[in-house]
Amino acid sequence: MTGGYIMGRGYTPETCLDEVKKALTDLGGRASAEEILQAVRKKGHWSDEAIWQCLESNTINYPPACRRDTSADSKFLFLREDGNYEFYAPRWHGRYERGRRIV
Repeated sequence: MTGGYIMGRGYTPETCLDEVKKALTDLGGRASAEEILQAVRKKGHWSDEAIWQCLESNTINYPPACRRDTSADSKFLFLREDGNYEFYAPRWHGRYERGRRIV
């Protein structure tokens, strides 16, 4: 459990990553970067730059995100051609390696 009290462990604050996931869920599973940014901004103290970095570094089909972290397993966002984000689903979006779709 995050964002609350866990017996014996004390309070665990929400992370920017947690809030991005919640924002996208609350926005119906598809939203623009600006909508996500506004929702996360209301929930915490993160800078716009920190929120953008979280979005970019967790987007499976964004090649620059793969320069540092090549682990596709941790990426949960998919950037649609219309500029909206949605949760990445390999069965629907296809498989990606280093930010590029593989067949």
